[in-house]
Amino acid sequence: MHPGWLALPIAAAFALPWVLDFLKSSWVPLTAALVSLVALLVAAVVVVRRLGAGYRRDALLRAGLDRLDPRRFEELTAELLRRDGFRKVRVVGGAGDRGVDVLGVAPDGRPYAVQCKYYTRPLGPGGVRDFVGALRAAPYREHRGVLVISHYLSTQAAETAREQDLIVIDRDRLADWLLEVYRLGPGRSSLSWLARLRRGRTLSVEIP
Repeated sequence: MHPGWLALPIAAAFALPWVLDFLKSSWVPLTAALVSLVALLVAAVVVVRRLGAGYRRDALLRAGLDRLDPRRFEELTAELLRRDGFRKVRVVGGAGDRGVDVLGVAPDGRPYAVQCKYYTRPLGPGGVRDFVGALRAAPYREHRGVLVISHYLSTQAAETAREQDLIVIDRDRLADWLLEVYRLGPGRSSLSWLARLRRGRTLSVEIP
């Protein structure tokens, strides 16, 4: 072994006491800095969540969601589809609708079938299964299924929707849709929380 290599462990042995003294003297300020950083991160998360929740409430209030009736809820959904570039959007809900309320064609040409549930309570798995059954009927077999609900899904209903590969737009995502931080169709996504905070406003959506 080259004699120069022997100097490394010897130097390390001599330097170790000074390193330990430095760490001991720095332990308190380092710990305080770490605790402060964690506290700041937690506070930032709380603020972001509260602001996001506030923007969502404002979006739903501006849209008058809780004052709509089922038909106007379908019309709101149709208008949001048109805004996202869907073509041939039609509200077909009513007698004989076979479980589908709105139809439209996405920008990539794929047809979508939407069921709108204007509920004031969580939707159970039975409602999800009924929509899946409608999508298996002849008119809608090639359609992408979208369930839009003014409230939320129950835990079991959400699991059923995931198993059936349905797109679910519940109350929170509907608010994001109104805020334009969610888009339906190819490449759909929710933007980052920072974008959501920057865009705390609703589109003016005209409902006939």
